[in-house]
Amino acid sequence: MSVTFWQAVLLGALQGLTEFLPVSSSAHLILAQRLLPGFSQPGILFDVMLHVGTLAAVVVYFRGKIGGLLAGAVSGDASRRRESWRVALLLAVSVGLTGAVTLPLKKLALEGMESLPKIGMALLATSALLALAQAVGARRGEGGRTLEEMRLSDAALVGACQSLSAVFHGFSRSGNTISMGLFAGLSRRAAAEYSFLLSVPTILAAALVENLSEYRHSGHLVTGGGHAGVYLAGMATAAVVGYLAVASLLRLVVSMKLQPFVAYTALLGAAVLAAGLR
Repeated sequence: MSVTFWQAVLLGALQGLTEFLPVSSSAHLILAQRLLPGFSQPGILFDVMLHVGTLAAVVVYFRGKIGGLLAGAVSGDASRRRESWRVALLLAVSVGLTGAVTLPLKKLALEGMESLPKIGMALLATSALLALAQAVGARRGEGGRTLEEMRLSDAALVGACQSLSAVFHGFSRSGNTISMGLFAGLSRRAAAEYSFLLSVPTILAAALVENLSEYRHSGHLVTGGGHAGVYLAGMATAAVVGYLAVASLLRLVVSMKLQPFVAYTALLGAAVLAAGLR
């Protein structure tokens, strides 16, 4: 057995806490897995399943917004229908560009999982990116374009930046996408909301790709065979902890109180880099 029930629960709780913070949940999972006694990496599918748990938390938390967009897509009100499909197009552009950059570099992503120096450098880069985002957000205040004013070029930039977190573990998906949204001219709330909405199709697409890959290699979907209970325990824990955390963490991101995360990712990145170079 590559991962025990309680290890899966612990990693699920860690995923739920760190997914919504700009600190790289993937880096924390990799580091925690290295520290757990007797743990053997069951494959990237396990990490994807933990992300599916936090996906459930996002869907439930933003059920009003997501439900409104889905209802608007088939609404008899032309303006409402047009807005829903506009947001869908924005998300499709972001996810499509993320996939186009990430899939050819998948081997590099797997190699990065085992490289502490790469993770450390990515965490340091995340710290620098967050520091710049903090400065831009503070200077802009409450100004900037709203979600309704977001352009396709903004979505493309966010999608390209999101791919960094998929290829290089140590980059934060939420940190990257929120930062790029701010750099593109979005308001703090619009950048944060779009980042969380984007997580839904992004995680779904990643789960689909990894499930198909797992099926081709093992003949099993979702859980990789006999580890169903363990995988689902981790996923459920990530969902519960993620839901409890998302409200307070979203407020932190929207208010642009990023200084603690700038310091934390810098310190963690330096420590991981030093450990990897020893």
